[in-house]
Amino acid sequence: MFRTASATALCRFHSGTPDVYGKNNQVLAWYKPEVPGAAYAQVCKLASEYLLNKMPVDSKTGLPLYLVTCCFHRDGNQGVVAEEWPHNPACFYAGSVQSFAIQYYQFTGDARFIELVRGMLDYQLAYGTTPANFAWPNLPYASSDPLEKTYQGSTRWEKEGNRGDGLHVVEPDKIGELGLGYLKFFEITSDRKYLEAALHCARSLAQNVSDVHHESSPFIMAKTGQSPWPFRVNARTGVVVSEYCSNVVEPLRLFDELLRLKEVISLDTALASLFTRARQIASDWLFSRNGPMCTYIWNAYFEDIPNDPERSNRNQLTPGETAKYLMRNPNASSDIHKDVPALIHWIGSVFKTENLDAIKEQTRCYEPMGSHTARYGAVCAMWYEVTGDPYYKEQANRFLNVATYMTYSDGYVAVGLNWPGAWFSDGYSDYVRHFMDAIAAVPEWAPEGENHLLSSTSVVTSIRYEKQKIEFSTFDESSQVIMRLNSKPVKVLLNGKPASVNSWKWEPLKKGGVLRLN
Repeated sequence: MFRTASATALCRFHSGTPDVYGKNNQVLAWYKPEVPGAAYAQVCKLASEYLLNKMPVDSKTGLPLYLVTCCFHRDGNQGVVAEEWPHNPACFYAGSVQSFAIQYYQFTGDARFIELVRGMLDYQLAYGTTPANFAWPNLPYASSDPLEKTYQGSTRWEKEGNRGDGLHVVEPDKIGELGLGYLKFFEITSDRKYLEAALHCARSLAQNVSDVHHESSPFIMAKTGQSPWPFRVNARTGVVVSEYCSNVVEPLRLFDELLRLKEVISLDTALASLFTRARQIASDWLFSRNGPMCTYIWNAYFEDIPNDPERSNRNQLTPGETAKYLMRNPNASSDIHKDVPALIHWIGSVFKTENLDAIKEQTRCYEPMGSHTARYGAVCAMWYEVTGDPYYKEQANRFLNVATYMTYSDGYVAVGLNWPGAWFSDGYSDYVRHFMDAIAAVPEWAPEGENHLLSSTSVVTSIRYEKQKIEFSTFDESSQVIMRLNSKPVKVLLNGKPASVNSWKWEPLKKGGVLRLN
């Protein structure tokens, strides 16, 4: 399947399978394999620009494919054919906010990505939101029937044993996920319709949370059949379709951000109290003996899986995202130096592909995929940033290198080495952000000789790159920013005034260096 090459050899522009090896038989990235990390920004560029510039219009609906289907493939003439598989808009659009409107925009300054994502969110609000008279009102659908203009859950498998969501069914974890996307997009644009959409999401989650973590005795068995929110619920009737979902970090992220901004957005006191209570219930459950940090029942995320009352299907996405959440919110755990390595090593033990540094999606679909491999690499890179342990840097490099092979030279991103079709989530919105996270954690992997803003603790609302100057604004008045620059700055201004010497730090690299700005 593979052919070997020296560490300095250049492979063909893209092969679709790993074909460049370095020391210890490690797979090297297909682009500039002799420069560690060089391929990571390159595959982000190819994938992002493909989505922006090369996406065909669906002949049936007249809409870009990403609005009406989850996936597509090439035909024999290298054209693109939509696949009739249930769409997953909430997941894809939420990831697009993070990948393109936040991270790739701040990395490039290309405002076209803001407008790309605006079109996605506006479409979801107009054609994929539950009616105001439903039991779960004004909320985003996680799925829809393929090549249909209106989202209202997927009916494809309703007569086949409850696989998929079903008509009018929503997924509360995606309500949290896209709710945060709406909120972040409000921070970027100041358009309050996105804030209102985020508040609708948070309000329904808070009103429908179940307190399931309390036990009266240490000798009572753990109760693993329920979670604070179900995986699937009929939004029209309120009837629960599937009770258990381990993915509470998405609602937590939404509540955290709304509560952080409560003064800025004039959040009603009663609503803030409601959000605080729901947030506490979810956080307590996550770490309780009923919750997945104890049971490791990481179950229920993907919208096209059957209901799983035995909770037998495991996935790596939720524990990976939980690890990211804990690293960004270290106070959420009593001991992240115990919890995060446990999550990393569990994912690596359960989902690593035999004889290849690649991560499989879930035990029901036990197939290595690019986005999940990149996620694992990003988590390892972020943990290296926290600990300085070189083992995690090496692991990040190994897995991210393999993940680059899913991107073809024109920006088409296959799902996996054995899966040539493309998914908008797996190949784009849930792919680019992991490379961006890794580069921010290990800035030496950012492109040499170029200037890029790698990360900011506050959303970047505008940024302009010039030959001798970078000018940017953030939503918050204070922020921590990391930049890779081709030379040490001669001047740093904050709000038009010279920054104090204590507010920024320069770390030289072989070429250029890293600016850390407070």
